[in-house]
Amino acid sequence: MKFLVLLLVALTLLWTPWRTGYPRDFLIPWVARTGRLKREWIALIAVLMLLAPLGLLLWWLEGIAYGLFTLLLHVGVLLLCVGRHDPLGRMTDDFMAAWHHDDLAAAGLVAEQQLDVRAGQPDLLPALIRTKIVATSLQDYFVPAFWYLLLGPLGALAWRLLLLSSQHDSLPAARSAAMLAHALEWIPARLLGLSFALVGQFDSTLRTLRSLATDWELGGGELAARCAQAALPETELEPISVPEPNNILTATRQLMIRAILTWAVVIAFLSMLS
Repeated sequence: MKFLVLLLVALTLLWTPWRTGYPRDFLIPWVARTGRLKREWIALIAVLMLLAPLGLLLWWLEGIAYGLFTLLLHVGVLLLCVGRHDPLGRMTDDFMAAWHHDDLAAAGLVAEQQLDVRAGQPDLLPALIRTKIVATSLQDYFVPAFWYLLLGPLGALAWRLLLLSSQHDSLPAARSAAMLAHALEWIPARLLGLSFALVGQFDSTLRTLRSLATDWELGGGELAARCAQAALPETELEPISVPEPNNILTATRQLMIRAILTWAVVIAFLSMLS
């Protein structure tokens, strides 16, 4: 059933207006309210308490109505756990519009305000935007899918709650949540790097992955971004100083899509075996 759930979520993100999940992120108010408790670990436990009613609901549904209702609940929860950035779609539209109009100052401003990307020189922006796309795709799509496959909706929801908590620096739970989120993305980031090797430049990507795989301190997004850079052809790695008519981020998105298809094939194969 898990492969069917992932397929339905992917089709929803691709073919419906809900490209970034639900129109409203219902988890943010919960995290903001429960994460304000004064003690760090108590606040973190309070944030994760949302898993308890979901677990009871899943147990109740599977006991009396396993089938369509369980499928819909799994799809609904996983849609709640995907990110709100649309890294393979419209996330960089405003940046690209400014870049194609040769307005590098506006492109830099858009990158800073919308994407939280800053560069000392405009010609470094495309490479930094590539890094942002890869890191965001990892957190928005690959990590939730990985933990959903291992632990079901509870695993995906736990990741999303920890990620949102870590992004609110003012919350007492932010520091502990960031440590746990880093641990949860450690394995998916390396699996994503391996998939880049399979669909990109194999030798260079594998060398990069081997040199970084045991570095616990390195963030998952940074590791995945370096592997993606190594997976791209050499012509794609050179800084771009002159705006081009074509989308300069197409190669990165195509690499991410090929990685998604690789994961889909593996998941389908494992589903058939089980």
